[in-house]
Amino acid sequence: MKAKKTKGFKKNLSFYRINFSFQPPYQLVFDGNFIKQMLDHNVDLDKQLFKYTKAKIWKHTTICVLRELTSLQHLFPRVFKYAQGLSKINCKHIEGVSPAECLIDIVKPKPEFGGDNNYFWICTQDDELRSNLLQIDHVPVCYLFQNNLFEMAEPSKTCKMRIQNLKELKYLPNEQEKQIIMPIKKEIKQQQAEKRMEKERKLAQELAIKIKKPAKGPNPLSVKKKIGKVTKSIKKRRHKIKNKKTRRQNKQCVNNEIIEQNS
Repeated sequence: MKAKKTKGFKKNLSFYRINFSFQPPYQLVFDGNFIKQMLDHNVDLDKQLFKYTKAKIWKHTTICVLRELTSLQHLFPRVFKYAQGLSKINCKHIEGVSPAECLIDIVKPKPEFGGDNNYFWICTQDDELRSNLLQIDHVPVCYLFQNNLFEMAEPSKTCKMRIQNLKELKYLPNEQEKQIIMPIKKEIKQQQAEKRMEKERKLAQELAIKIKKPAKGPNPLSVKKKIGKVTKSIKKRRHKIKNKKTRRQNKQCVNNEIIEQNS
């Protein structure tokens, strides 16, 4: 299971690296649920991440997440203490919003800042938040699988389709280019066929062997038409009628001869 999961993680990471230019050091943003799960099951996250990425990792949380954990510190003191030790992203939510809204907001491209992507991995155990984040194409979503394995969620199908369409537009020829390319392709194929035939002729001359021309279709005049069942039956009938006539004629001739002899 572990081997399969590491392969899946590396595959998903390479997808984000190739298509969205994610480069180390990677920046991870934790929410309260993820921190609690990690501490409850004593997950050595640094060891797992180094095994998967072989790169530096920066761990963050947001001010809105820390604000929520401050109100719950009497219930989860270890979680609050761990979150305090992480670097804080200034999410600019002055009045404060829920951690889920905050995390979605920080990964959305901001038009006022040139529409650039923020290269954050969001780490959460909240299923609803994960499904909402996966609708944003450029966001890697991570979670703890079976409580102790760090895993990256597979990109959504819509994200993969968009990337595929972009690649086709970028690399494949359009209709105008196809019209130019097709006759050139035909010419190249013709030239290659001619060259191949010339080589074969030269080789045959060296070996003093005549090249057999490819067999053509049969001469249409030499091919008999197929006789249908109806025509066969008609021929048989005609043959029978002819035989009957000849028999009658023979009988008459014999009778005439006998009469002559008697007279």
